[in-house]
Amino acid sequence: MALLPPRVRRRVAAVVTAALLPSVVLTASTSFAQPSGDAKASLADANKAVKSKDWATAARSFDAANKAQPSSEALEGLANALYQDGGHLAEAHAAYTEWLEKYGAKAPAAKKKTAEARLKELDEKTGALTITVNEPGAEVVVDGKKVGTSPLTGPIRVATGARRVHVTKDGFLPFDQSPNVGAGTTTTVQATLTPRATKGKLVVKEKTGKAIRVTVDGVDMGDAPWTGEVEAGQHDIGARSTGLVATPQKVTVERGKTHEVELVASANSASIKIGTSDAKGLIYIDDKLVGEGSFIGDIPAGTHRLKITREGYDPFEEDLVVKEREPLARTVTLKLSSTISTGPVQETERLEGIYGGFGLLGLLTPGGTGSSIQQRCESKSQVAALVSCETPDGIGGGLGGFIGYHWDPVGIELYAAGHYDQRTLKNDWNATNTDPGIGPDPARREEFNLRRAGGMALARVRLTWQSTKVRVGVAAGAGVSYRLMSVDRLTTAKDGSGLRDVFVSDGVTYASPVVSIEPSVMYRLSPGVALSLGVQMFLETPGSFMNGRENPRTQQEGGHSLGFRGLSTPSYELASNVQVFVGPVLGMMFGP
Repeated sequence: MALLPPRVRRRVAAVVTAALLPSVVLTASTSFAQPSGDAKASLADANKAVKSKDWATAARSFDAANKAQPSSEALEGLANALYQDGGHLAEAHAAYTEWLEKYGAKAPAAKKKTAEARLKELDEKTGALTITVNEPGAEVVVDGKKVGTSPLTGPIRVATGARRVHVTKDGFLPFDQSPNVGAGTTTTVQATLTPRATKGKLVVKEKTGKAIRVTVDGVDMGDAPWTGEVEAGQHDIGARSTGLVATPQKVTVERGKTHEVELVASANSASIKIGTSDAKGLIYIDDKLVGEGSFIGDIPAGTHRLKITREGYDPFEEDLVVKEREPLARTVTLKLSSTISTGPVQETERLEGIYGGFGLLGLLTPGGTGSSIQQRCESKSQVAALVSCETPDGIGGGLGGFIGYHWDPVGIELYAAGHYDQRTLKNDWNATNTDPGIGPDPARREEFNLRRAGGMALARVRLTWQSTKVRVGVAAGAGVSYRLMSVDRLTTAKDGSGLRDVFVSDGVTYASPVVSIEPSVMYRLSPGVALSLGVQMFLETPGSFMNGRENPRTQQEGGHSLGFRGLSTPSYELASNVQVFVGPVLGMMFGP
């Protein structure tokens, strides 16, 4: 075909395409949702889409208009939209071919010239694909699109390059091929479907070549040696003839494979019946499987080895002495396994996948916050008027949660928590010489409540080991924290007057790097749920670079007094140095 002149080649292609056009256009249009409305409304929608260069919408609308009322305008518009879209070259070729056949003779010269030019261009970008299938009724798919059922009516026009042909039919192996289609040529694919194997081959021989008849599932199959196909699965194989019998065997034949069975025939035989008390267990005679739970049959006279096995039970073995023409019956009761294996606890499943959890945290702040109030108490001997101090450790609590992914035994997780802690500090003062404006500070008792709230976010690495019921892990990581601190002071005069003063500071904040470590032990309530008990410790530094190297500090205030005596209210530094938080964590973990 490639040797024909272009005009003749297009005429031949037009004839083939015209025959295939309904299926080709259907293939293209099946991917288009059918717009509502009549042909006129669809044409209006199509022209609107053309103006916005929405070629997919234009193709759908032109296709709907042409189906509602075939016309030159609708078919030409469909061909143009498919051409402009670029992904439907074969469909565009079919549409232009149909348009030239139906409307080309009476169309304006310019439109006809454009259509012929584009058809020539598409000739160089598409080719014909002929697919023959050796089985009728097979589904043929090209590049993921169903093009028909074998036998196809003719060639299929496709874009050039590597195409994928996939042919399927029930009961046959699928056919796949990727032919390379050239421009303006016809490429042929011969799809040969091969039936799926549902059977296996069985070969039965008598060990010494004796003349016996082979039976399969009780059916006489002929003289040994015998070869034949049987359905895949389990079968009972035996053999006998006048004066001869072979111990039967139970075999499993796999689909598409060959299974060989060797029988031993003997001149004398007896009928035997072997069974277990609960009709369970595999029965072997001379190491050949003959039944499950029970066996009834003829075997050669002589001594045979009986073995019965069952998972969780001790194997049973015994020598059977079979005498000619003397039936033998045996019922065996298997005993539970007397061997108990001991060893280290093994993990029941791998730690793989998404996990998460939460925990309630109790907080202690050993060492305090390093506030200026605390520092003054620690250097009390240098402050003459300071009689005594109380600086107990702070307490608090919080709630945290995490989510991550495990690769046994390592997990990567994100952790976030919110906390609150507070501490009460007490000072006992004699009168001082400090004069804020209305005389010296009087003898007094001061009680400070230092409060802090905030949260933190960290990236952590978790190592976890687990058994059936217990899981042990440790999580550690680093991140950032943000805190809000405040202090209130209650001052009471010591002269018995009962005078009091209350000072409440504005809140001050700080941001800090934070590091955390949390070892824990968990009890597994189920494979994916565990109750956790651990200890968390985290450290932060209020005066870090994140806080401009400045510790959180309140503003100095005036105007406080006890009666007519002034009361100093300096700027208090609320935290300094490394802040240590430690406490128990009670929570739950979900996932592997």
